Amino acid sequence: VLDSEDKLAKLNQNNSKLNTELEKTRTTLNEIAQEHSHLIYLQEKKNNRKWEDDKEAENCKSCTKEFGVSLRRHHCRNCGGIFCDTCSKERSSTPSSKARVRVCGPCNTELNPR
Repeated sequence: VLDSEDKLAKLNQNNSKLNTELEKTRTTLNEIAQEHSHLIYLQEKKNNRKWEDDKEAENCKSCTKEFGVSLRRHHCRNCGGIFCDTCSKERSSTPSSKARVRVCGPCNTELNPR
């Protein structure tokens, strides 16, 4: 009877360890699933980018200043949006260019996370 009780205690202890490991594995799997969803979102966002037509942009996409003779339009080389010089002053390499090119502030943050 004592031998059976020892075996039962060991089995219960082993079961407890396995349950703890299972919970850690489930947590890790959930974290991976969340990261995967985020990566799919970023990929879809990237795939849906388009080069904005100059004629469509009357104002800077960031500061909303009106374009004119003294305020020129500049395309962000990452997202294709149109910005003024101040809002697109950052330079960064992009997935399509190893050279450092003009990018807007949000794209600079995206391309160079800290």
